[in-house]
Amino acid sequence: MNTWLKACLAGSLLLAAPALAQADEDDPYAYPDDEAARASDKAAKEDDDAYERRRKLVDETDEFREAAERETDDGFDKLSRLDDPNLGVAVELGGGLLLVDSARGDFSDNRPGLGVRATWEFGRSLDSELLREALFADLRWLFASLSDGTDFIKGDTRLHYFTLAPAYLFRFGQSDFGFYVQAGGGLAYQNTGITVGDSETKVNGLKPVVQYGVGLRGRPALSRTLHLTFRLEAMGLRRGYANDIFFGGSAGIGF
Repeated sequence: MNTWLKACLAGSLLLAAPALAQADEDDPYAYPDDEAARASDKAAKEDDDAYERRRKLVDETDEFREAAERETDDGFDKLSRLDDPNLGVAVELGGGLLLVDSARGDFSDNRPGLGVRATWEFGRSLDSELLREALFADLRWLFASLSDGTDFIKGDTRLHYFTLAPAYLFRFGQSDFGFYVQAGGGLAYQNTGITVGDSETKVNGLKPVVQYGVGLRGRPALSRTLHLTFRLEAMGLRRGYANDIFFGGSAGIGF
């Protein structure tokens, strides 16, 4: 009996040895260097995938793709034009009170003043984030008329101011509002008609004018490419010996 058991045990061991050897041959040995290489390749692939996801998020629009391809001298592209793609041009209609320096020795002859103004934010053409929002210039026409006299002798005067004046805006933080100072010059055209009885004599004159003043400016957005623009201002107009003062406001549209 013992001999038979020993024979069976020996036979089972002989059959198990080839099976174990075959199992070992099916699973190759993993060397430490191979594991490190596979781990490195996996980490590199994960980094590449993460970069590709970030790149797709940045390149959502054609504007950002084009901006990514352009570089300045320091290797970076300014994206402020993408944040605010407006041309920086505005047109406003304005009105207020014009205090015309009185020729009669009074302080002033107060008359309504009306006009139109075109604004160009020329700071946008400069390579400076600060000056981009600060510098602008106004091309303005302002009109007022005076009339005085009696039924027999009467004088009518029309004043036209044509000025070009740059300005510097001090923004209130990152808001669309700010305080500005302005100085410039132009021409003042005066057209006067003196009527005596039924006879009228016209006198025209052209003088240089110096414009100066301060004001408050707002530029709230109506859309990404359209803004409402408005002003409140106090402005001086020096023409020869006369010094006229204008208090008023204006409103319009900016592109």
